[in-house]
Amino acid sequence: MPTSRARESAVFIGVTLLVSWGLGALWLQDESRYILLRMLMCVPGVVGLACAWFFRRESPAAAGFGFTRSVHWGVAAGLPLLYALVLVVLAYALRPLLGPDFIHYTPEALERSLPGLGPYTGLGALGLMLVLLPVISAPWLLVALAVRFGWVRKAGAALPAGVSWLKWGVAGLLAALFVPFGLPGELGEEVGWRGYLVRRWEDRPLVALGILSVVWPAFHLPILFSTTQRGHVAQNVTFLLAIGAAAAMFQAVYLWTRSVWPCAVLHLAWNLINPTVLGNVYSGKPGLFSGSVWVFNGEGVLGAVVMGAVTLGLVWRWRARAPVSPAYASSSPSSR
Repeated sequence: MPTSRARESAVFIGVTLLVSWGLGALWLQDESRYILLRMLMCVPGVVGLACAWFFRRESPAAAGFGFTRSVHWGVAAGLPLLYALVLVVLAYALRPLLGPDFIHYTPEALERSLPGLGPYTGLGALGLMLVLLPVISAPWLLVALAVRFGWVRKAGAALPAGVSWLKWGVAGLLAALFVPFGLPGELGEEVGWRGYLVRRWEDRPLVALGILSVVWPAFHLPILFSTTQRGHVAQNVTFLLAIGAAAAMFQAVYLWTRSVWPCAVLHLAWNLINPTVLGNVYSGKPGLFSGSVWVFNGEGVLGAVVMGAVTLGLVWRWRARAPVSPAYASSSPSSR
């Protein structure tokens, strides 16, 4: 039955938050079960795909799984590193006012390691994270190319009619590529938040931003009750504000590319680079730079301020932009 996008959005948000908060509650009982956090991150994508099919009979491809342009992927991968550099420069500009302990370069305090590769410290650890980014996102690229060039469809056309179902073996092989890297949590979030919710409101980007700037931080609420975050009120407030402000940048990438892949690459790059350079706002552990991590971190005070400025610029742009017809309106549920 056709329904309004406001109702669709409400159902998506309600189910997503209830399921993710439930998984978050289970994780809080034993924070060593990291798999629960990865499952939690996948919830928006699963719920978004289910809602898209239930309400409008949309296939998963409607979220934007095809390869776009290489520049989109490159910009998405590079933005977090540029953002971290801006925050470091700003933090050092404030250092004369806030004291030498506010931020200082401590590469010896940073260590990253991978099985079989051993530990890396300092700039070597940052290099390891930068190498890890294309390695993890390689399966995403292959899936994007498969959708773009119709590999599954072409395989079915090349097979005899009686065994054309074997074409799904191609899809299975592509899915198997994700296994060594675990659950693709960043992709799961982007399929839901951007590929479903932002897409529903793409003709009204300010409405989309208003929803996401509240709902996305709410999605992260279980983190606030973790052992390292519990009781740090000011830190938690700025953490939520920074996430809410970042919704505009992620939305802008989706509206620019019309694909979830650059958004997922951006999300993954951020999760790798931010704690490596600016420290871990969850645990307080230093990155390449130590000091008041929760202040100068991308998910801290300075992050909220800088991303807030970016958000204001995007809001001004979206207000001045002429309305466009939403992509999903091109076909009604009854026509699918």
